Amino acid sequence: MSNQLDSPIPYPTEYREYFRLFNERDFFEAHEVLEDLWVIEVEPLKMYYKGLIQAAVAICHWERGNISGARRLYLSASGYLSPYPEQYEGFALGDFRRCLHDIFAPLKDSLPTPPPELIRDKVPFLILRED
Repeated sequence: MSNQLDSPIPYPTEYREYFRLFNERDFFEAHEVLEDLWVIEVEPLKMYYKGLIQAAVAICHWERGNISGARRLYLSASGYLSPYPEQYEGFALGDFRRCLHDIFAPLKDSLPTPPPELIRDKVPFLILRED
């Protein structure tokens, strides 16, 4: 008989789908699918999901050339994600925050803006821990 601790964590389907779509570089759809979960969630997950949503939208804005929108959404996402621990809901959130910081530094510090295709190469692939 299997111990419940041996079973995968039952993350919501939308959460899992966010990771899949993000890793496929479909940032707009990743945000859309997680938004479906965000609207019905309660704290503390509600603001965590909102931060992930806004991170995906920030990347999407950058890819579309909306630099001010990208900057605004990145700063907002950072604010929502900052209260959560390094590891949260099976995700290395601290690593993700640091990666976003590095990616968006040119926008935050008013440095020359790299073209969107160079940013896409810097966006990490996300891993959802199943144990």
